[in-house]
Amino acid sequence: MRFRLFKPLRGWRQFGGEVGIIVLGVLIALGAQQIVETMNQRREVRELRAAVDNEIGYGLTTYDARLSQNSCFEARLEELSQWLASWRAGKPKQLVGMISAPRSGPPRMSVWASRDPNVMAQMPLQMKLVYGSIYDEFANNEVQRLDERMTWLALAEFDRATQLDNASMMRLQGLLTRARWRANNITSNAQYIAELAKKFGITPQQDSFPSAELAEFCTPILAKT
Repeated sequence: MRFRLFKPLRGWRQFGGEVGIIVLGVLIALGAQQIVETMNQRREVRELRAAVDNEIGYGLTTYDARLSQNSCFEARLEELSQWLASWRAGKPKQLVGMISAPRSGPPRMSVWASRDPNVMAQMPLQMKLVYGSIYDEFANNEVQRLDERMTWLALAEFDRATQLDNASMMRLQGLLTRARWRANNITSNAQYIAELAKKFGITPQQDSFPSAELAEFCTPILAKT
């Protein structure tokens, strides 16, 4: 049995040229497709970054709003400390207003929580690490913020108090210490996140709490006499 070798009708040289053109066309098509995919991936990363940066900016805003109350916070704790000291000295002073509490709000984390893993895979490693650190701190600060709220709700139990026994004075002292500790954690956390956000040029958006809403907390409540 004889096998006949395939022979192009127009010769091997022309056949090779035609195959080369086909191969080149395929390579060009694949290259163009890769370029389009790369451009789409970069666009998706930019869109994700813009959304995440906006979310972080809102978080920084809530931090700034809370930290802007630190002077009122310190003044209120000083008044309550003096009030406690007056009871311990047997010369109790009176509170003439509500203890109130600092205002605070949670950060937003829905964009980060719903991020697309395929898009994240295209993001540079260092960028992912910084973003992850910021959101870790957001989660940590939320624990601090909620406990601070619970602490001030407990302090509010002393509103209009006319008698403080030893147990009440001990409880008040513990709450004041706890409030200071939480405030220090919140402040240091906010400063740390602000430094991380600066790496991406992220800044707070705008004030969250109108000053009128903070008037009660910033008004002195300890009687002068």
